[in-house]
Amino acid sequence: MAKPKVTLSIAGSDSSGGAGIQADLKAFSYLGVHGTTVLTCVTAQNTQHVGGIFKVPVSMIEQQLQMVCEDFSIAAVKTGMLYDAEIVNCVVRNLSKYRLKPVVDPVMVATSGDTLSQESLVDALKKRLFPHALMVTANVPEAAELAGISIHSLEDVHLACKKIASYKPQYILVKGGHLQGDAVVDVLYDGKQFHEFSLPRIPKKKAHGSGCTLSALITGLLALGETPVDAVRKAKQILWSMIHEGYSPGKGSDALNHSSSIIVPPTDLNDERFSVWLELRTAVEDLLSFLPSSVVAEVGMNIVYALPSATTKDQVCAVEGRIVKGKERPHLCGSLQFGASKHVASIVLAAMSHDAKIRSALNIRYSNDTVERCRKVGLRVGSFDRKDEPRNALSTMEWGTNHAIKTLGYVPDIIFDLGSVGKEPMIRILGNSPQDVLRKLRQIF
Repeated sequence: MAKPKVTLSIAGSDSSGGAGIQADLKAFSYLGVHGTTVLTCVTAQNTQHVGGIFKVPVSMIEQQLQMVCEDFSIAAVKTGMLYDAEIVNCVVRNLSKYRLKPVVDPVMVATSGDTLSQESLVDALKKRLFPHALMVTANVPEAAELAGISIHSLEDVHLACKKIASYKPQYILVKGGHLQGDAVVDVLYDGKQFHEFSLPRIPKKKAHGSGCTLSALITGLLALGETPVDAVRKAKQILWSMIHEGYSPGKGSDALNHSSSIIVPPTDLNDERFSVWLELRTAVEDLLSFLPSSVVAEVGMNIVYALPSATTKDQVCAVEGRIVKGKERPHLCGSLQFGASKHVASIVLAAMSHDAKIRSALNIRYSNDTVERCRKVGLRVGSFDRKDEPRNALSTMEWGTNHAIKTLGYVPDIIFDLGSVGKEPMIRILGNSPQDVLRKLRQIF
């Protein structure tokens, strides 16, 4: 087995487990990199507020840094809660010694609103740490403090980036969660060009540890060889998923779900694609909660949902990497994307050419007992035989679906085939929507 890449987090401890070192290690683990740590402060906090802060003696911070850097080949490093100028100076001195350029998350205030820094921190960050930084990742209040301006718009964000760039970090990322709007736009500045990354705003409570997690994900992705621009893009997508699938372990802010699968929504909330994506995403979550793995086909399964009046596969949303068997429940492998399905999308498009209301389909493992249960619960069943497929057919699924529908004279709820050499037999469930498909699936099992 190849050695994993090694990352380093220099940050504080969060006793609630949602932010700080704890969040960073979860993010590193999510990416499959080995996380090492240097503890700067111990905080007594929960999801509602910070009760106390204990600063680790600088001599111990320095010893931690030396012990880690002497033993490991650090591929990427991030800093989180540094608290004051004395810690910043210690970190700069040691990272410079080992020629490590950090991703700097300029932690000043907790999600709860409690301060996590001394007055000396900001000046030390700008003058001492930023000139050695690969990237600074600031939210809007942090960016406003660092740039010395008020930020109310994307134009203000651009100006803040340019002002922070004067302190010589290579990249500046300003996260747009505190700005108004249906979409959250993060801006990355490389000193010459602005890169914008937009995803829909999630209407939830504040997500505890989101800033720590984002910077840790960026760090881990850099360790894996991603460029800074791609690392930010992918980290934002992963974080969106973790927030979207977050939960409330305490009485305050939500916690991120660091076991989340990657999901990437369309960027325009007003786009019909977003409505289709969100409805399919909700159905996939529902599906994974009740479907036993024994129902999953050997080649995996997919569920799709087409835009109204769709005529091409890129107008059909599906699971990019399919749904595969797990020990007890299936697992989602990949994100939901338009154009991600070939076979199941072909089935829906063929069905829509006969009945425009049939916009969703799901394939499941074939068994004769399952087909009989379909009939028993009153579902209409059709089939096709691959041996009857003409040589000039462009797509087996398109031909087979059309053949079954024309034979019956209507679009059935179920279309199956018995396979052929090298082709697994399969059952497909058709419906008006993903929830309609799941309703029929529940009737069967």
